[in-house]
Amino acid sequence: MANQPSKQVKKLESFFEETIHAMDRQFTSHEFFLKLLHAHQKEYVKALVVYTDNGSPFRHLHYALVKKLNKLDGQLIKKQQLDYPSRDIFGVASTTTLWRKL
Repeated sequence: MANQPSKQVKKLESFFEETIHAMDRQFTSHEFFLKLLHAHQKEYVKALVVYTDNGSPFRHLHYALVKKLNKLDGQLIKKQQLDYPSRDIFGVASTTTLWRKL
């Protein structure tokens, strides 16, 4: 099962470029997750299922996705601010990264 998370995350990662193009010029990681989820619901749910054993599938999946998103820093996107005030996908006040498209 150790390969499953990376396989599912890689599938979602394959949609990053198209998702970034669909985003506003500036966006948060939370907004990115929502856009990715909306456009690729089946793949997103499959990825969440892999992380259900730990009790926090969204948190763990989003952590894996943001690690992949960080690899695009300086290529398609640029970090503008860490710990940017935002609401997560559940509407809970939180912080996340603010990005800008290049």
